[in-house]
Amino acid sequence: MSENETTEYKKTLGQLKEGIISIAAILNKHGEGELWFGVRGDGIPLGVNVGVKTIRDISQAIAA
Repeated sequence: MSENETTEYKKTLGQLKEGIISIAAILNKHGEGELWFGVRGDGIPLGVNVGVKTIRDISQAIAA
């Protein structure tokens, strides 16, 4: 697995803003794509702890 024009990896949810900017650019250019958190840029999975609040925060950030 590696990043390409339709796949973006972010190490942590602390990079949420950058991730949203990246996925918006991907969707504008290609109409589809994937954004993965908890994965290094070279595709190595790191994992991330996700709770209900985290999911809510992500949803709100995307909606905004």
